[in-house]
Amino acid sequence: MSTPRTPRPRLDVVSLVLGLLMVVVAAAALWLTFVGPLDWGLLRTAAPLVLVAVGALGLVLTRR
Repeated sequence: MSTPRTPRPRLDVVSLVLGLLMVVVAAAALWLTFVGPLDWGLLRTAAPLVLVAVGALGLVLTRR
């Protein structure tokens, strides 16, 4: 007799995306503390790219 499969737990995508954003905020705070001021020109380019990547990750994780 085969054992019944247990369903996979659902992934909480909102918590994952917010957690990733908080990791970015924490990394920026550590950078300011140990390295110095942020390069705002680079940040203006990188921030939208990171947000698009996090959004795409959220969309991929919600696909069935």
